Amino acid sequence: MKISISSAWRRSLLWLTAVLIAVLVLFARLELSFDLSAFFPKHTTLAHDVLIEQLRNGPGSRLLIIGISGPSTDESIESASELQQALSASPGFVSVLNGEFSEDTADVPEPIKDYYLLMRDIDFSESSLASALQSRLRDLAFGGGRTLLQLIARDPFLVTLDMLESLVPADMSGDPWIASNGSAVLMAETQATAIDIAAQSEAITTVRRAFAALPKAASQTLEITGVGAFSVELQETIRAEATARSIFASVALLLVLLVVFRSPRLLLLSALPLVTGFLAGLTLVTLLFDTVHGITLAFGFTLLGVAVDYPLHLFSHAHGGSGRSAIRRIWPTMRLGVLSTVIAYLALAFSNSEGLAQLGLFTVAGVIVASLATRTWLPFLLAEKEDASPQDAQPPSEPKLHYVVALVLLAAGLTGIYRSLDTGLWDDNLSSLSPVASERLATDRVLRSATATPDLRYQLVLYNKSLQALLRDSEAVDVQLARAVDAGLLEGWQSVSQILPSQQAQQRRQNAIPDAATLAGRLAAATEGTPFRADAFNAFLATAAASQSLPLLTPADIEATLLRSWLDAHLLQVGDEWIALVSLVQPQPRELAEQVAQWNTAASLVDLQASSVGLMRDYRNTALRTILVAALLIIALLWYARGQFRHTLWVGLTVTSSLAVTIAVISSIQGSLTVIHMVALLLVLGLGLDYALFLSRVEPADERRATDKGVIACAASTTLAFVILAGSSIPVLKFLGLTVAAGSLISFLTAYSGSRLPRK
Repeated sequence: MKISISSAWRRSLLWLTAVLIAVLVLFARLELSFDLSAFFPKHTTLAHDVLIEQLRNGPGSRLLIIGISGPSTDESIESASELQQALSASPGFVSVLNGEFSEDTADVPEPIKDYYLLMRDIDFSESSLASALQSRLRDLAFGGGRTLLQLIARDPFLVTLDMLESLVPADMSGDPWIASNGSAVLMAETQATAIDIAAQSEAITTVRRAFAALPKAASQTLEITGVGAFSVELQETIRAEATARSIFASVALLLVLLVVFRSPRLLLLSALPLVTGFLAGLTLVTLLFDTVHGITLAFGFTLLGVAVDYPLHLFSHAHGGSGRSAIRRIWPTMRLGVLSTVIAYLALAFSNSEGLAQLGLFTVAGVIVASLATRTWLPFLLAEKEDASPQDAQPPSEPKLHYVVALVLLAAGLTGIYRSLDTGLWDDNLSSLSPVASERLATDRVLRSATATPDLRYQLVLYNKSLQALLRDSEAVDVQLARAVDAGLLEGWQSVSQILPSQQAQQRRQNAIPDAATLAGRLAAATEGTPFRADAFNAFLATAAASQSLPLLTPADIEATLLRSWLDAHLLQVGDEWIALVSLVQPQPRELAEQVAQWNTAASLVDLQASSVGLMRDYRNTALRTILVAALLIIALLWYARGQFRHTLWVGLTVTSSLAVTIAVISSIQGSLTVIHMVALLLVLGLGLDYALFLSRVEPADERRATDKGVIACAASTTLAFVILAGSSIPVLKFLGLTVAAGSLISFLTAYSGSRLPRK
């Protein structure tokens, strides 16, 4: 036994240099992202773009929902109030609400404080002023003290208070929020968006530290949910899962190799194609995308599971001879499997989802590089042995391919799929892509229900290429919505024109403000016969005078204030189109839609739930068409390479029946299938092709024994590794693990039972 040192070292140097370059590129450019919307489709309809933008930056995307539960509800409310005070002083939060409405003038943000007279139509007549002052006397009779007096002195109409009540993202009833499970609930709006994981993590750390400092924290429990919280948890979970599952999978592979090959050294060598393939895929994605999604790492490495088959086939066929001669014998079959797998994963690479495109490119690059490492590097690291002498060589023997097995399994699989159609074979809910555990989502629903937030399912959408024209349309819709409220079609709404009127409306309101002398005279007359002094409203007179010369308000003025996130949730720009989103509170969708159709505006009522289902349906159909094209290309490739219709038909039937049975089994276990299952089925397709191609080779009997050994090792290692992945706490990884584990076993049994060497 000997190893060609010069060849091994020369090739190792080339490959290790490539590995070093990849590591340097990753060190310089790799930036991870955990944006949950990365796996959603893009380049869709305007309604779908609005939906995705809402998921990223909508009203709920910046909110952390905080729940505190303890021995008693009163103690939980007390701790929640203390936590609210502590967090309100933190610069990481825009606001922290607990259901109680504060009239503190310090809470009136810019630009409302200076521009409120330009944000609402106000009647400055003497009778209107007198009526407003009478209302303020009644307000003061119920308390309020100095704080309310200061607010009235500057705003006797209390326009600022009405605006604040209309802008809060929940029902501020005046009572603390209590969830159905007894938890006291806070709603904290962060400065950072949900996709800024570092800032969200810092905000969550701030919440935990502030809670730990509370006097009764030891006897109470803290829960934090929301998009940002789930993103942070996903980041932490992926890191923990990647470490634990990788260790378990490595142990499983070690056991298989030790049982089959009885050589720890081969375990180390089998890792080389995987490592080089992983680095190649990750480097390519890093160079092509600004950020790499964390799930791409978790998914990508598992999707490379088909690549572990390549060294195992080599070890099996080199067991009794030279590694270089073994790779020459099996390379045509391996190459065909690699090309077929690459075609299958290109369906993901051309997906209209950035996350799935990353997965596709990662896997394509990884499979190609792993196969090349097996072809050009591993054979030179194996101990050289004498090949069998020509006189000892056995003649090639063509395996007997049984079509009955595949046809029976195909019929069984299709029957199972047909039965699943009654309950729905596909899950088209957008939540099916969520990597968040169902228990955490349930907790979020319980806490969020206490805040009585607006129903974000239905929204009015307005769009125009001109911002000012859009704002004028929004103002017209506000008038119509006020009538709809009077008609009982909804309870309220939030629109961009509530804080950003059109310049035309602002100019009109400026012109409507009386000059200083006229307004002062009307105010003096209105205060006669009241406890108010004539000079009590000097602050209001000064604000009115200043409002007459204020520059007109623009989106840029609001972007620099605490209302930035609110504006971003109701006004967005997609391409060259401006879009206004009107949030509706307790709408009657059918009746309201009939009214909207009669309005002379560009408004349309959008059902975001229906839009999400339509988005996923279109997404799935597009992916299925792409995969169908890939399948036809694979069949054409097999026919071209093998040149035999019978072999091509057997391979096609074997893989198809395996996929059909896998779909039937998984749908019976997990219910409706998701896009994640579709990704897993692509890997099953690659594994099934690998098994079927090797088991249908024309080769001598002793080579067939090596082939059987290699395929058994591949199937055992893959099935065990993905069984381990099926135990993941991340739903999408669990779906992937169970589907591939079942598919790998089914594909092996189908191909193995359908191919036999003829009896002597």
